[in-house]
Amino acid sequence: MNKKILLLAVFVALVGSGMKAQTMEYTKYVTPDYKITNAASCKPYNHNITECIHWLENVSPNIFKEEQAKAKQFLTEWATLSSDVQIVMDEKIVTFINSSPDMIIYYIGGWARKSILTKNKLFKSDYAYAGLQSVINYYKRYNKLVNYDANIEKLIQLEEQGGLLIQLQKDMIKHDFR
Repeated sequence: MNKKILLLAVFVALVGSGMKAQTMEYTKYVTPDYKITNAASCKPYNHNITECIHWLENVSPNIFKEEQAKAKQFLTEWATLSSDVQIVMDEKIVTFINSSPDMIIYYIGGWARKSILTKNKLFKSDYAYAGLQSVINYYKRYNKLVNYDANIEKLIQLEEQGGLLIQLQKDMIKHDFR
């Protein structure tokens, strides 16, 4: 009898957590009414940026297209001027820059979130890794809705073999130690 209750509780918890994830995916994100003109004007939006990134990573590419465009514009403007984040867009690291330019926003988002949360106390390779993990997770989650990209597939394979961070550390040594 106790096993049945335990299994029922686990089932309810799993279904409940799945429902939360689905609800999040289908909830609209409201981009704040923002005015970004310089580095100082970015700082007040750091909290909004982490929420924006989380939403973008978890919303299907085929819904809320207008809201996604606004959120991506907000993130792009913030990342361009923010002094809290210095994103490296090296083609050796962002191998999909030409083949899937729409995925760059997830790289920027992953990097920016990690940078905000750690207050820039890590190596740039750690931030690049967070950015690439964001790309990989989004690509895998919505693989039927995004274009196939051999470069991202290679990153996934490298990550699954446990070598992505090691490769990034090698490729980014010039950025990590200036």
